[in-house]
Amino acid sequence: MRISTGQIYRSALGAVLEQQLQLQRTQQQISTGKRISSPADDPAGAANLVGLKESMQVTRQYQENISAARTQLQQEEATLGSVRLVLDRVRELALGAANAALSESDRRAVAVEMAQRISDLEGLANAISPTGEYLFAGYQGLTRPFAVGPGGTTAYYGDEGQRFVQIGANRLVAVNDPGAGLFMDIARGNGRFAALAGPDNAGSGVIDPGSVTGGYNGGAYRIGFPVTTTAGPSLAFNDAGANDDPLYTLTINGTPVYQVAASGAPVATLEDLATEINLHAGVTGVRAVVDAGELMLMADDPAVGDIEVTETLGAVSDGAADTVTGYFGSALTGDEPSASIVYPAGAADRYLVEDALGVPVASGVFADGEQIAFAGVQTRITGEPRHGDVFHIEPAGRQNVFATIGDFIGVLESGASGATLGNAVNAFLTGIDQAMEKVSMARAGVGGRLNALDTQEQVNEDTLLRLDTARSGLEDLDYASAISDFSRQMMALQAAYSSFSQIQGLSLFNYLR
Repeated sequence: MRISTGQIYRSALGAVLEQQLQLQRTQQQISTGKRISSPADDPAGAANLVGLKESMQVTRQYQENISAARTQLQQEEATLGSVRLVLDRVRELALGAANAALSESDRRAVAVEMAQRISDLEGLANAISPTGEYLFAGYQGLTRPFAVGPGGTTAYYGDEGQRFVQIGANRLVAVNDPGAGLFMDIARGNGRFAALAGPDNAGSGVIDPGSVTGGYNGGAYRIGFPVTTTAGPSLAFNDAGANDDPLYTLTINGTPVYQVAASGAPVATLEDLATEINLHAGVTGVRAVVDAGELMLMADDPAVGDIEVTETLGAVSDGAADTVTGYFGSALTGDEPSASIVYPAGAADRYLVEDALGVPVASGVFADGEQIAFAGVQTRITGEPRHGDVFHIEPAGRQNVFATIGDFIGVLESGASGATLGNAVNAFLTGIDQAMEKVSMARAGVGGRLNALDTQEQVNEDTLLRLDTARSGLEDLDYASAISDFSRQMMALQAAYSSFSQIQGLSLFNYLR
């Protein structure tokens, strides 16, 4: 094969240029500290490097999200702490208002401070986050969530949305709590039921919040204080002459409630007699209930006062010979045709619990402070309730904390005292305790989320370190190896220069000369 002089020149020059290119690439790597300056340097490595840098960028964004979320949650935690202080204060004021030594004007002064505490609470509920949005407005961050609405009551204008921020590849954290759940959706009573005193109670009975012992079905119950009678299930006529038709009339508080003639068919059970009495309860104010084989009479309003039962015999002509023994035990004759029994209004000595349909579920002798248990409910009534007083057990329901405080302010401003105030204080304290429990749970949730941020932040830092180590292995230059390559390539280039200078002098003409 023949090699021309041109080929020799081109080959030698190409070798020199290749050595220069390698030397220039190595020199650039040394000056930048990067092994890969372009995809051409290492196509596979460059592709991996792009993925690593994207992962690092996303992880750094997670870290920024964590920082923003931490600021938001710290603001919420501080606000909830202030809310708890306000609730502590109103609870303290309520306990002070229950002091019998306070005058009516003193309690009105307490009401004034409580009204100020409502304003403080509304201000905290409308707190603004570091981003300039309302903390407790849900998704409606630019809408003031709490304001006094129609009727002077505090209304909620936000929604129930909860915002989440991504802090990790597979982890989200909530950065707010909607105010509806925190301030508006508060359980009444002990959380399962509310124990309430009748507004017209005349006695000094005060009911405690009670508790659930198991099996409570969420129903409504009524605790009343009846009088026990000696009524029997039979009516006995004796028409001596058999020439007339004696007429029996039962009257309660001046109103006839039942009437039957000897020729008729008298009711034969206490339950039927109670039904007849109850048909007129709207007029007499007196109901009859049969429990454990006893007929009880109960006034639904303390204003009824004494309960007077009158039995009358009429339509007779044989004087003492015509008789009737009434349901309530009156021995009536034609000569003495009427008898009355008065059950005086006074301190209760017995209690009766009825369900929402008026069916008795429990009864017993009433004693101050003794436990009353029924249908999974347990409570106590202290003091001295009177006949006609009533207490209600109602499903808890919901109430907002502003209304809870506002209702108690109304009680203080009304000048209430004694049992009325005692029952109001008990109801208020249980309501405020429920609100404080809500705040405590929310603070615990915020604390848990702050802990989650700290944990995820460390995880992200570890991830960034691993990603950066992998990136460095692909991208960063090994200076010792590069300098060694640079020296080797410099020697190779110098050798190429030297050989080229010798080869370029070789030609056939030079040889012949």
